[in-house]
Amino acid sequence: MRRPAAFSLTLIASLCIGYIVGGSSQAMAQEELSRALSRMAPVVGRPQEYQRKGTENIYRIARRYGVSANAVHNANEGSLNAGGEKLLIPSQHIVPVAGASGIVINLPERNLYLFPNGKPPKVYPIAIGMRGWETPTGSFKIANKRKNPTWFPPKWAVQEEPVPPGPSNPLGDRWMGLSVPGYGIHATNAPASVGRYASHGCMRMYPENAHDLYAQVGVGTPVRIVYERAVIGYLPDDGIVYLAYHPDPYQDGDVAPEDVRGMLKDYDLENVADLDAIGDVLKRPTGVPTPVVGSHTTVTVNGKRVAFALAPVPANSDWLVPAGPLARALGAGTQTGPRLNYVVIERGNRRLFFSPGSTEALVNRELIQLSAAPQIAAGYPLVPVRTTAEALGASVQWDEASHEIRIWDGIGRTLGSL
Repeated sequence: MRRPAAFSLTLIASLCIGYIVGGSSQAMAQEELSRALSRMAPVVGRPQEYQRKGTENIYRIARRYGVSANAVHNANEGSLNAGGEKLLIPSQHIVPVAGASGIVINLPERNLYLFPNGKPPKVYPIAIGMRGWETPTGSFKIANKRKNPTWFPPKWAVQEEPVPPGPSNPLGDRWMGLSVPGYGIHATNAPASVGRYASHGCMRMYPENAHDLYAQVGVGTPVRIVYERAVIGYLPDDGIVYLAYHPDPYQDGDVAPEDVRGMLKDYDLENVADLDAIGDVLKRPTGVPTPVVGSHTTVTVNGKRVAFALAPVPANSDWLVPAGPLARALGAGTQTGPRLNYVVIERGNRRLFFSPGSTEALVNRELIQLSAAPQIAAGYPLVPVRTTAEALGASVQWDEASHEIRIWDGIGRTLGSL
């Protein structure tokens, strides 16, 4: 709906003055947005599917994919007793802390992350201490390493005599002791326990994973052990921010939606978060990364995909996207006001004025109502796709099958509207 502009002369003057002398180009801002989002913890790996053959053993399937049976059960809704299910293999993970190095272990997730120099992190499932014998959190180092170690039973053990290397040794054939006495990372003679809360505080690994880790770490490698039930991370490949929610083995307490919004606020993303998705994730600790900012929706202009550092954000009957890339794809220029108090998109004789947070915008000198208010995310303006494209004279179509917003501009073809 259009109506005569109700903006005050002062506001219009400030917009025009800002556009002329106070505006800044968005050419570099997309890179700035990408850098801002990349401060978040990374998302690594990809989810996989496996068609289970009858009542095929879940543990064997999990070990084949390098995950734990417990993680497979958590990731898949309902009972796995019937057999023949299409299983989600939880092989995508969110690193629990940003800017990590060395080894990071997240106890609720029961995964160990290794950060080789200059390479993507490796992820290994582990068993951790049972309740009453909790694995400690904190910052430690690898203090010693042993191949084929002898196990000297502590006071709690029924076994009194040292256990030499061999199949009866609970440490398996690789030991990496921590700088806190009595705790370490090791192989195991009970690999089916990996993924559980099963030890007296040590971290057990599949023997093949323990061999791999042992070969890559040395004495002095930093080890950080954390307890993070809810973790958020960014995947640059698809421009989406994900949330994963893990079980609570040590009864630390539930995570509320407000807690997650607080985490997103640290990155200036709370205003574009999918609150329904956050609520759904927190209902059940599956550990599966789920989009909470951005979507798998794509945008094309005249058949060519537009690349966004932050993927389209659903907003009522429209989508919010980074202003600069959309404008460039439509052959338009962009300017921002001081402190991003407004955004100007201009092509030829058409000029759009947006104000973040407002559901009103100016198209030339006419005031229009927006179905979705522009927002600022990670210090970058997002604008509604449909309003922007149509105000510049393009036509827009939503393709449900491909989840694609198709914009056709300058080819004299109308394919419908959203």
